[in-house]
Amino acid sequence: MTGHRLERFAHNLDWNLLRTFVVVVEEGSITAAANRLLLQQPAVSMALKRLEQTTGHRLIDRRPGRFEVTEAGERLHRQAREIFAAVVRLPDALESAGADMSGHVSIHAVSHVHHPGWDARVGTFFEAYPKVTMSVTIETTADVISSVERGLASIGLCDGIIPPALTKTLYKRERYALYCGKGHRLFGKSGTALNELRGDYYVAFTADVLGGQHMNAVTAVRAVGSFGQEVRAVSSHVEEVMRLISANVGVGMLPTHLAEPLVAEGRLWQLPPYETLPETDVFIITNPAAMLNPAERAFLAHMDGLEPFFQ
Repeated sequence: MTGHRLERFAHNLDWNLLRTFVVVVEEGSITAAANRLLLQQPAVSMALKRLEQTTGHRLIDRRPGRFEVTEAGERLHRQAREIFAAVVRLPDALESAGADMSGHVSIHAVSHVHHPGWDARVGTFFEAYPKVTMSVTIETTADVISSVERGLASIGLCDGIIPPALTKTLYKRERYALYCGKGHRLFGKSGTALNELRGDYYVAFTADVLGGQHMNAVTAVRAVGSFGQEVRAVSSHVEEVMRLISANVGVGMLPTHLAEPLVAEGRLWQLPPYETLPETDVFIITNPAAMLNPAERAFLAHMDGLEPFFQ
């Protein structure tokens, strides 16, 4: 496009259409997007049609039984996400103007990712930058990754398969074991064989799906032992998973350092495997393509070189 055509295109573009398009792609259907946007389905369909007319490209191939984002749609989606990430950060960019640094650092994390070294550095960071604010949002593994990809989070703390487009640094490593509650038939029994667990109900973390996107060594224990095929309860919060296992809703995997106090209290009992316990890695993840405000850049620099915590 020539300069005048580009300017005319930007002037004529309804930016709300871009937001609608992003939601349509993320939800994977017009109906789901309409529900999320609190709009009627015809309004979303019309918005998509208007955006296609404005751009001059078919963005989504939508036919009965088919919903597929075209190559042009994929490119527009990437650009639109960057635009909205920049818009989300505008208030911080304005607040950071001036002599004293201000701004907001947004951290999205899976539950219970304690790291004493991290906590100590957070304290010294706020001593140096008292006007900076911070929020911590607890999400599932998939949601943390998505938030970092979309620029909604400055930093993510999570396990799982981290996309290659994101930067990851080892934050901590946890050892997991299998546990049951006091009412379980194997509670208090030593030397249990793994095959004795076949058919048992299971309490799982939301991301703990056999064959799922973020399947790791912890999930693999279920596959090897042929148990936990029937998941009775799920949660993204480790405290809730622990409570449900203690209540004998099902057996489940827990970080050993969190389960040990409940074992000592007689509320949990460790089950096999007893040796070669699975481990999971939690990473600090960031998006190198994100436009960070000064506070976010300062926080990342302050955390640089943090040694991983092994439990």
